[in-house]
Amino acid sequence: MRTSPIYSERSGRPVANQNIIYDDFGNSFFQSYNTIIAKITNAGQTILDASYWDYSVTTGKYRNKFLNECIAETRKKIKQGLYKLADLNGSNGVVEEDLKATYFDKWKQEEADAEQTFRNNRLAERTRLNGGFNVK
Repeated sequence: MRTSPIYSERSGRPVANQNIIYDDFGNSFFQSYNTIIAKITNAGQTILDASYWDYSVTTGKYRNKFLNECIAETRKKIKQGLYKLADLNGSNGVVEEDLKATYFDKWKQEEADAEQTFRNNRLAERTRLNGGFNVK
């Protein structure tokens, strides 16, 4: 994980307390002070913190720079459903519905496979004990 400051367009110097964070999974985050404002996933999806995405003029200025757009475009994309609003500061930036979409089918299939393996092993044991006759 690495952090990069946002630079002022006027002075070219780093702006205090306005950073872009890059994680090891290819996601990037805009952080204002100690608050995550926006996340761009490695798949290109933008998620904004529901409570803080439009917190102040200063936050908005650097959020716009991070997203490379004006607030009107951001609002339009939220309304169209292109951007998600989520709590990026409460549960380590994890969006529950993303986890469900990613892992639910996988977990469900793994559970079904484990149950089928158990049934197959039980049938094989019953068949072995009954001399090849399947007794119910």
